[in-house]
Amino acid sequence: MVDTISHIFSLLQMKNIKLYKNVAIITAGGSGLRLSKSQKKQFIMINGRSILFRTIDTFSKLEEIQSIIVTLPKEELKYFKENIENEFHKVKIICGGKERNDSVYQALLQCPPNTDYVLIHDGVRPFVASNDIKKMLNLVIDKKALIPVSKVKYTLKLIENKKIVKTVPREKIYNAHTPQIFEYKLIFDCHKKLNNSLEKFTDDASLLEYFGIEVSTYEINDGNFKITDQYDLKIAKLLINSGENI
Repeated sequence: MVDTISHIFSLLQMKNIKLYKNVAIITAGGSGLRLSKSQKKQFIMINGRSILFRTIDTFSKLEEIQSIIVTLPKEELKYFKENIENEFHKVKIICGGKERNDSVYQALLQCPPNTDYVLIHDGVRPFVASNDIKKMLNLVIDKKALIPVSKVKYTLKLIENKKIVKTVPREKIYNAHTPQIFEYKLIFDCHKKLNNSLEKFTDDASLLEYFGIEVSTYEINDGNFKITDQYDLKIAKLLINSGENI
């Protein structure tokens, strides 16, 4: 009986997600030339479909997400804008900024005024699990700021001048992933405060940390990896060719 009530309550909570206006921001405005000198990594094709399109696929299929904003490099905007917006009906393409902070801020400016939550995601993380996104959307209602993390598996060394300074205890060290989900007003206010600042952040959780705002975490596995170098690309191709999910 207790299990049945708990299950019903859980379903009601999940249904409540649909009452909120959720916007996904996918950042794909970087130069990303480490994988290829001639082509940005987000546009590299795997089995006839680009990494970026594969990333958008996941978010576009979620009914919990009402709209998607994708930031692109200025020089790629004209070509990809039409292609992406024609294929994905709830996607809007905008020009990214010089830095990641700038791109996210520009996307936040484009969010509808009634937006409740934003999901900020790297365009080169095509393997994010839909179930994890749904669970996080449920949890963030109480948390206001929530990011996915995974445990660090290796022994960590602090190195200077190619010499070990010390071993870093890994028990409390985690990898930060995306999508990072925030109450819209909260993250927008933080970005407005940062606007025109020289401070740089590699993710949006760092921005909230900078302003002393608590960020909660949700543990996932390492399958949601970021395609950054040739090794990552090889793994991505193997996974896509095999048709398996991590």
